[in-house]
Order: sequence, then C-alpha cells, then structure tokens
Amino acid sequence: MSSVALPNRAGRTALSGAAVLLAGFELFTAWQAIHPHVAPSYRAYFIDQTTTCLEQPVPGDYAFGTLISFRSGGEAQSRPVRVCGFEGPVGNGLHAVGESSRLRFKLPADAKGLTLMLELSAVDFSKTAQPVNVLVNGQNLGTVQVQTGPEQRFSFAVPDSALTPDHLLEVEMKYPEAIRVDPQDSNTRKRSIKLTAGSVTGAA
Repeated sequence: MSSVALPNRAGRTALSGAAVLLAGFELFTAWQAIHPHVAPSYRAYFIDQTTTCLEQPVPGDYAFGTLISFRSGGEAQSRPVRVCGFEGPVGNGLHAVGESSRLRFKLPADAKGLTLMLELSAVDFSKTAQPVNVLVNGQNLGTVQVQTGPEQRFSFAVPDSALTPDHLLEVEMKYPEAIRVDPQDSNTRKRSIKLTAGSVTGAA
C-alpha cells in the first residue's frame, strides 16, 4: 500500500504546485493589464483619459526668432514643433482638435527674456469667443479670448523661471469651451481655434 500511496502523494503535490503557479501567472497577467508599464503620455491618453493630446516625439527644431507659418506650405518649419492636438495644415492654418494642443520649441542655451507670439482665430461656427489658456513648461501665462474672423496676434512674456535645463519650450494651449460639432463626438474631436503663425523671440 505504501508503495502506491507515495507516487499518488507526489502526484498530488505536483498538481498543487502547478495550480499555484497557474494562479500566480493569472494574477500577474491581471495586474499587468490593470497597471501596464507604458509611457506617461500613453497612459494619460489611452488609459486614464486625462488628456486628448497624444504626444508625438517631435524634436522641436526651430530657427530662433523666426516666424513660423502653420498654413499649408509651411510644413517644413511647422512639423518639427507640432507635438499634438492639431489637424492640417490647410489654407487657414492648423485646426485644434480636442481640449488641448501642444507645441515644442528648442531654444539657444542663452535664450532669456522670451516672448511667445501666437496668431489665432476661433472656428467660424463658434458663437462666442473661444478662451485659450496658454502654459509654458507647466507655468500659466494667462488666458486670451479668441474671436472668429480675422486672425489675432497674442504675445506672452515668458518668465526666465519657466525655462528648463534642456532648453525646450513646451507650449500648451487649453480650450475649456471647445465645441462638439456633433453631439456624438468624443472629447478628442472637439473644435475651438485655428493656429496660423507663431514665434519665440528674445530680448534685444
């Protein structure tokens, strides 16, 4: 009897161990599904859905002090600074989509006393002015009211305290009153403004 029981006991032990390993693997898989190791920008857009702007790895290459056209024909200058939140360009510029958009400018190491200029107009079907909150490297520079019709130029003084060691100027535009063209549209399809030109200049 004992010669038969021992293999059975060993078999039961092996099966129990396999069951524990399988349960552990399933728990690990479930944890990975709930807490995937992904880039913060990916998590914010796809998982947490805290932003409608999916970051693209653009370098921010920019000829400091020059005016960039964001209309069709200006792609060579505009493409390196467009991070996310835009469609186009077309003849009347880049169209913001979603609740925020971002630009990136690579600056000279000694750049100080900066002024950011954005040329904007509200989408034609906006019945009121579109408020645009502008931030640079996370620092709030203020909110402007963008009207429909002719483009308007807005200038923002960038405090030196907002500059970072990597010499990148991360510009974020938030649209708190962006419009759903269709009631079924998701937040990522909201409309607000058009961007036609921009620049970053330094103190003379």
